[in-house]
Amino acid sequence: MMLETRQLQYFATVAEERHFGKAAERLNLAQPYLSQQIRKLERQLGTTLLNRTTRTVSLTSAGSHLLEQARRVLAELDTLGSEVQLIGAGLKGPLRLGFTGSTTYGVMPQVVRRTSLAAPRLQLGVSGEMTTPRLVSQLLERSIDIALLRYSSPMKGLSYQVLGDETCILAVPTGSPLDDLESITAAELADHSLVGYPENSVVSATTTMFLSEHSASPDYSIRASETSTLMSLVAAGLGPAIVPRTAAALEIPGVHFREIAEAPRTELALAWRTNEETQTVSRMARIIAEVVSDVIDEAPSEAATPPAEPAEPAEPAEPAEPGEPAAPSTDPVETPAEPKESAS
Repeated sequence: MMLETRQLQYFATVAEERHFGKAAERLNLAQPYLSQQIRKLERQLGTTLLNRTTRTVSLTSAGSHLLEQARRVLAELDTLGSEVQLIGAGLKGPLRLGFTGSTTYGVMPQVVRRTSLAAPRLQLGVSGEMTTPRLVSQLLERSIDIALLRYSSPMKGLSYQVLGDETCILAVPTGSPLDDLESITAAELADHSLVGYPENSVVSATTTMFLSEHSASPDYSIRASETSTLMSLVAAGLGPAIVPRTAAALEIPGVHFREIAEAPRTELALAWRTNEETQTVSRMARIIAEVVSDVIDEAPSEAATPPAEPAEPAEPAEPAEPGEPAAPSTDPVETPAEPKESAS
């Protein structure tokens, strides 16, 4: 036997008001129509739900039980509807984020903080200190949903949004000869063994290109995947390291930061699986883009295209009167901007 939500709402209102006239007024219905619907419900259930007199309406034992359950069902449906609207607007549900290297310290905390204010019902899962190749693998393996990485070349199956360029700086051991210089050239770096990221990292490739353009080649004393480990090695005196500027957010005793003349740059970009541009991904992309813009404080690349603002959840429509057609919606339909699809 299938009960309709409308029937439960009608019955609960009559049971609460204990009066058909007041219930009809509250529901904005004609009283004869409401009485007819309650009698139809009783016939459908095969039992009397209300004791009626000319003055009062009271509940039978079956009616009391139905009222209790109807209230529970209606409350659950109301909660379900609200949750679905929030999920559809990108304000609720799980979302797994991945951050590359130094952005773990310079960007990630602010992203989490702003998300907790803008969308407190989003269930964030956050992973940091990953190289760009590792982030790409995790996206394709569906271990994360969106990544902040250093853009190098597009991968099939992923879409990208370039956010801007980040200048690299030099992390030097406190008290080293380089520590006395305000700006350091590629030629001056050629005389030092470096601490660096893995060979397959974008920063490592950028470092090699930068030095080769100045007739120098990198000589590494040691490499480390995590920025925190890399900084600890610099502090231990194993050499300087070319790092993105956001690495300065990680303050480790024994490490100073110096500018690099004609400093190399890396592009920060968002990446997600193509054809999975949900409202949640779109909303999170906007939050991360705003944080990155604030942190790197540089003009974004011309390739950057801000994601479409997700539509706010619409107000539920009022039910139509019996025999009266529902009013057509006048709200425009928003179409999210198409993301840049990656090439193979």
